[in-house]
Amino acid sequence: MNVQEQLRFLKLCSDTTFKYLYKNSKFKPWFDEIILEKCNLDLSGFEFVDNEDNSGNHFKDYRMDLVLKKDDTIVIIEMNDSYYPHLRIKNYNYLYRLAGKRFESGESYYPTETKLILFNNFHHEKIRKVKEANYRLMEPNIKDVIKDIEIYEIYLPEFRELCYDSSEIEVRLSLFQKESYEEMRKITTNPKDLEIIEELERLAMDEKFIYDYDHEAVRRKEENSIRRDSFEEGATQRNMEIARNLLKLAIKPEDISKATGLSLSEIHQLKKKEC
Repeated sequence: MNVQEQLRFLKLCSDTTFKYLYKNSKFKPWFDEIILEKCNLDLSGFEFVDNEDNSGNHFKDYRMDLVLKKDDTIVIIEMNDSYYPHLRIKNYNYLYRLAGKRFESGESYYPTETKLILFNNFHHEKIRKVKEANYRLMEPNIKDVIKDIEIYEIYLPEFRELCYDSSEIEVRLSLFQKESYEEMRKITTNPKDLEIIEELERLAMDEKFIYDYDHEAVRRKEENSIRRDSFEEGATQRNMEIARNLLKLAIKPEDISKATGLSLSEIHQLKKKEC
């Protein structure tokens, strides 16, 4: 067995790997070039914000959120390795919280642009083949766009397959979808890409990094299980409430079962409680 076969494969779309590489000044430009082409945002000159969520460029903090600032612009960058219900709420809450810090005290206010960049390792939930998306908020009453909050999304699986005319950046995005270092090397000869692959191989021999990489996988599995259980419990409660309302309207239990997914036994139990 050669050295390549012995090395653990570290995914670029892992939160731990992504944030470690981005916080390394040698590799940050590699990601910034992706963001420039796909989001039309130039992040050169942006510096990491040091706060309780993000302590900068220190190795021990590489899993923390990526928050950058230049002048009056704040940029949040997040890698979403997998989709789960309410993921958007989680991402947007952080965006709104940072945007809200523009209000210092009382009525004082300083103008700031806050931008969120999401690297999504899944397809768009509703529309297939969407590679990038760009959103701005709109004030619902007067239909006016809120220009100082903006969201960008890159859907990584849409770059899995390359075409003959794929750009250098699209090749780079395809690397996020590969499952071995050999596969990665087959699609690129770009020196910058090869440096990323070589760094992944070096990290695969770093026991501390592997520990943190595996810890992230376990943590994500546990969190996804909690989210799934919470979501299923919430969905069941909502369906029970819908069933109660339909019973009050004298809808047949069989039809209620079809509408809510509840069993006839559950619906009959509800009916007895309501009587």
